[in-house]
Formats: sequence, C-alpha cells, structure tokens
Amino acid sequence: MSGFETDRANRKAAWSLFEGRLAQVKADLAARGIKDRIAGKAKDDAIAIADEALAVAKDNKGLVAATIAALLAWAFRGPLIALATTRMSRQSAVQPDPANDDHDEYPEEQAP
Repeated sequence: MSGFETDRANRKAAWSLFEGRLAQVKADLAARGIKDRIAGKAKDDAIAIADEALAVAKDNKGLVAATIAALLAWAFRGPLIALATTRMSRQSAVQPDPANDDHDEYPEEQAP
C-alpha cells in the first residue's frame, strides 16, 4: 500500500467516525431539543444557586436579618423621615412653664 492509499483509508476512517458522531448528535437533538436543554440547564443551575444561598442564609441569620432591615428602612425612608420629623416637632413645641422654674428663687434662709 502506498502513502496515497494509506491517506485515503485514514480519511475514510475519520469520515466514518465523524458521521457516526453526527448521527448521534442528531438523534440526541431529536429526542430533546436545544430549547429544552437550555431550559433544563438553567433550571438546574437556579436550583443549585438557591440551595447554596439557603445554606449561606442558615449560617448567617443575623446578617440576613440586618440586610432585610436595612432594605426595608431604605424602601420606607420617606415615611420614616416624615414620622421622625413630626415627632421631633411635637417635642420641641412643648416649652417648659416658667412658673414652675424654681432654680432662680432664693432659699428661705438666704432671703434678704
């Protein structure tokens, strides 16, 4: 067998392997399409991420609670600021009664 015939036999063997793999891919795609494969992969990845997030949340409950509180405070910052300002304005509106202010009066013994 010459080099030409050897090359041709190798090329035919490689082409046969390629056609076999191509037929296998076509059969797999016919059984389950690309869209279904992508959706399945995305679903599996989302479940894995959710499981990991749940494990981290269980380990760090205080941090999760503080984060949720901070997010709620940020989301309701307008009403919270309004509530705080109304409370402060009510407290500053109450003035002490000068009639009850005893610190300027002399004690009875030192009265002139």
